[in-house]
Amino acid sequence: MAPSVSYPDARPWLTAPVEVLVVAVKATELLAAVQRVPAAVLGSATVVPLLNGVDHLPVLRALYPRASVVAASIAVEAARHRPGVVEQLSRIADLVVADGTPEGSSAVELFRAAGLTVTTDSDEQNVLWRKLSFLDPFALLTTGADAAIGEALRLKESWVRPLVDEAAAAAATWNVRIDADAVEARIRSLPATMQSSMLRDRRGGRALELDAIAGPVIRALGSTKATTTVEVVRTILAAG
Repeated sequence: MAPSVSYPDARPWLTAPVEVLVVAVKATELLAAVQRVPAAVLGSATVVPLLNGVDHLPVLRALYPRASVVAASIAVEAARHRPGVVEQLSRIADLVVADGTPEGSSAVELFRAAGLTVTTDSDEQNVLWRKLSFLDPFALLTTGADAAIGEALRLKESWVRPLVDEAAAAAATWNVRIDADAVEARIRSLPATMQSSMLRDRRGGRALELDAIAGPVIRALGSTKATTTVEVVRTILAAG
């Protein structure tokens, strides 16, 4: 099948009201991005952030007090080659949306109408932590080893289960139950050449989402319990 190419309209600033705002920047770019979306213009729109981590929800709700911020997560393999050029690297584009509010349910209908695969959960912490509990060990393992997942599993075997267990324990502090065995099995089943976005960012010399991805685990457990997470973060930072 030939690749699909689209050329959406681009605007440097939001200057007119919209019904739905999708926030799809890196966590490291969030505060800069919201400067382009004035709260007075956004008004009572629905905001759907597709960011890694869990800390962006209260930030967006503080910045946009009239808006309805709906928790969501996405599994997608994509790369921004340069400003304005984004390539989806695989056909995966699966959304999970918290539908516990009318605004959340409307967002689900919108995404499904666009042809996306959408699952729902009424609990927004489930939506966020179930992604993070997989992404955190996957991103830290590959970036800490500076290798795709197959080689990272071989080089840093001792990190795998502790990273998964610490992410699951952090989720439990938010009353989110994570099956650590299933997460580990999923990581081990990934194609050997798969890289995390954090690894690609490191190799491209870009800012890393360490605080957004590893930060919630460390803050939930404390550094004395998130020992392997802290060790891997220090390894990544030491590598520059």
